[in-house]
Amino acid sequence: MDVKARSKAMREILTRLVERSNGAIEVKVFGDKVILDEDVENWPRCDVLISFFSTDFPLDKAISYVKLRHPYCINDLPPQALLWDRRLVGAVLDHLKVPTPRRLEVSRDGGPKVDDELRDLMKKKIGIALGGFQVTPEVTMSEDGNAIIIDGQVMEKPFVEKPVSGEDHNVYIYFRGGGGRRLFRKVGNKSSELDPHLNFPRTDGSYIYEKFVDVDNSEDIKVYTVGKEYTHAETRKSPFVDGVVRRNTEGKEIRFITHLSEEEKEWAARISEGFGQMVCGFDMLRCDNGKTSQVIDVNGWSFVKGNDTYYDKAAEILASLCLQVAASPERPLPAAEATVEEPTWLLKANVTVFRHADRTPKQKLKFNFPIGERWTQPFVTLLNGEREEIILRERAQLNRIATAVEEAKGLGADGEDLVKLTQLNNALFSKIDLPGTKAQLKPVYSKKQPGQVRKLTKLTLVFKWGGEFTHSARYQSRDLGENMKKDISIMNKEILKNVKIYTSSERRVVASAEIFATALFDTSTSTTSSTLSANSGAPSSRSSTDGGPSSGSQFVPRRENSMPAQRPPKLIVRKDLLDDSNAAKDLMDDVKKRLKILLRPGEPEKRPELTWPKSMKKEPVEVVKEVIELLSKFRDIMRRNWETMDVDKIQERWCCGDEPWLFRERWEKLFEDFCDVKQEKFDPSRVSELYDTIKYCALHHRTFLFSIFSEHGEGTDQPSQDRRLHELYGRAKALFDLVAPQEYGIEPEEKEEIGVLTSLPLLRNVVGDLERARNNEECSLTLYFTKESHIHTLVNLVLLSGLPIANRRIPELDYCVSICRTRPFELYERNHGRGKSDKEYSIKLSLSEGAHSSNVLDSALDARHSLNVQPRRKLTQHLPYSLVIERLSKHFGRVSEDDDTGPDTPYETIDALQAPVASSTPADDP
Repeated sequence: MDVKARSKAMREILTRLVERSNGAIEVKVFGDKVILDEDVENWPRCDVLISFFSTDFPLDKAISYVKLRHPYCINDLPPQALLWDRRLVGAVLDHLKVPTPRRLEVSRDGGPKVDDELRDLMKKKIGIALGGFQVTPEVTMSEDGNAIIIDGQVMEKPFVEKPVSGEDHNVYIYFRGGGGRRLFRKVGNKSSELDPHLNFPRTDGSYIYEKFVDVDNSEDIKVYTVGKEYTHAETRKSPFVDGVVRRNTEGKEIRFITHLSEEEKEWAARISEGFGQMVCGFDMLRCDNGKTSQVIDVNGWSFVKGNDTYYDKAAEILASLCLQVAASPERPLPAAEATVEEPTWLLKANVTVFRHADRTPKQKLKFNFPIGERWTQPFVTLLNGEREEIILRERAQLNRIATAVEEAKGLGADGEDLVKLTQLNNALFSKIDLPGTKAQLKPVYSKKQPGQVRKLTKLTLVFKWGGEFTHSARYQSRDLGENMKKDISIMNKEILKNVKIYTSSERRVVASAEIFATALFDTSTSTTSSTLSANSGAPSSRSSTDGGPSSGSQFVPRRENSMPAQRPPKLIVRKDLLDDSNAAKDLMDDVKKRLKILLRPGEPEKRPELTWPKSMKKEPVEVVKEVIELLSKFRDIMRRNWETMDVDKIQERWCCGDEPWLFRERWEKLFEDFCDVKQEKFDPSRVSELYDTIKYCALHHRTFLFSIFSEHGEGTDQPSQDRRLHELYGRAKALFDLVAPQEYGIEPEEKEEIGVLTSLPLLRNVVGDLERARNNEECSLTLYFTKESHIHTLVNLVLLSGLPIANRRIPELDYCVSICRTRPFELYERNHGRGKSDKEYSIKLSLSEGAHSSNVLDSALDARHSLNVQPRRKLTQHLPYSLVIERLSKHFGRVSEDDDTGPDTPYETIDALQAPVASSTPADDP
């Protein structure tokens, strides 16, 4: 399935595999469309098959394909069905003489179901007899409730209760004396929770009861094999400890390399061979200071995440195997020599819309000047006759505003007007040299009337600072470009020969596009060396040395530049498509005034489209009250610490142009917005700024954040026992997820109208790109880089188009979000071989939530301060081309298309290779 075959770990291995074979190995990703919708006779032919079960994968269909085409299978397909039932896994482990915890089984379903073919295969393969009817045993509890008795066999608490289904992760641990812990598949940063009332085992199905093992260091061990000779093992904190999952910047659980004993390596070889899974993972426990180990689960196909040494070794072993298969005289007719090539689906085009990478928090002051009053004339003069918004960014330009302030004071400004002018002047004085400081003058003129001159009716000055590209953003943009290059080169490398990149004129957006483009076409670092990986500094990336070189290797040395060098295309600046639009401003202002209705009791239940976590067992209005209370306490703590601590020494180094006084100013503004207003007058739109600030400080200034908000002024970047910052973050995120998406329309009609006014030109372009890709022979990649408002409104237009959406609950759209990260609107083509008229087309839409962590306060950080972009999630299944174009085009009739939309002069272009931001390292890069 795409979600597995195009995952980052798989891409890393497949790209290495192709490079190391000097092009002798060609990778074909079958894809969801082929796997789910096509008969196996139409699946691509191959010599070596990588196929493994995952959600929605039709295993029986894949087995039929193997019977038809007889490829060499890296992992045998029929034995994968064993992994669905923990009873069968335990039986095979016992037969292989691999130690496991003592267990008792309660089968209320007649025992595990094994088809005749699999039973005969395992009997022939390892001599085990599987299956057979099992009578439901008698199950009772001891009088004191501290033991379970199954057909007379006693197991004392603590014990572990596992559902027999390998896909069911709801595992319970029962404690002696009462209570227990519920384990479940990781949700955010949580993998288990304590339940003091968990006393009696479940009776609603079949279960396995295992003796609880008190492990060394409260750690589990995850073991990964690539064949019998190579193993890699990592420790992780057991979910039994507290249920809190610590993650690295990629959002992956933090793990540490561990070495296996010779006996443990032997077990790994037996498991890999016995289950017929060359690439395999299993879980193991160690106790008695490492003297005793036991295997508790076998997972089948599993890859190590984020370890280049593992990727290199796995690619070496798999490449060697592929070349051995190719040289074998017993192999069937090679796929490349097949007389008839079945028509199959090929990725023809990709159209992606990105949000820019990480930025500093934006802050602003807004001033409305009453037209007609004498003292406002100096600000009208600043417009210099312009009828559209103008931006003043240079120091000399900003000084003109300071001059206008002094002139306005001399022309009689008084009262509140004088206070506002003084505030503007003070902001100018303190912020004029900060990165990102600018002023926007936004005029509004009367509507055009025949024979009348349009008059200036309103003038707004917005003074902004912050919002600048950070050093983290460089890594996010680069990684995104590298990942897309690897993905596209696997799916269809011809796409990279025809690339267009559009960007807005905003500096942080242009910078994101520049670095992305440079990485997309950089072939000198297509695969990171294991040497760099071993010294990367992230604990989850340290290399393993288990396993020696594979015997008889026909390994071909890797060629670094396996793809021909290609110069990035020039970036095309499209202000009309990708810059901020004021067309929907009045409507959005009206929506923001009504955001309070989202806080009313019961509102999340009335509106299923709203995101409100079930774990938050309180109404939004109650959570707002708690946020205000927490912020009030933090204000007192921060002010006290500011007086008693040497704040300049709390954190040795500051990045992103920040300083302690800016940190305080930012938080004081939040305290004012939340704590100094009555709750009934609270503005929900302020939640976005709170959430944004917490995330930013947690990533870039965590030491200062934890210290300045600590009751005891603890100078550490690690969370203390005081979890109030975590409580604030959790509540701020819940409110943000509830409110932020609704800023672009609460009701569907509003969402569509704001979407049309903001992003209709962009949607028109996207549809046009798909149409051109369908009608042209060339494959293509079209990329758009823009800001948050265009992402939200474009997503709304897609959701309201009438397309069958797989999951309508849209996650937080963070930095580097894309529709989708590497495959948003993907056009697939199938050629039946009888000319253009006999081609089929399909489109698939996806979405990535961007550079995101479910709890940034607990994420492990390195010097990059960067969160990696999350994998994409599908918005739709594969849909007919005509249906997608028809549904997306339904919005086009809402606004008439201007025949004269193009500019009088050609669009501005930027050479990505020569752009300063793409070729230099920022001064604050750690």
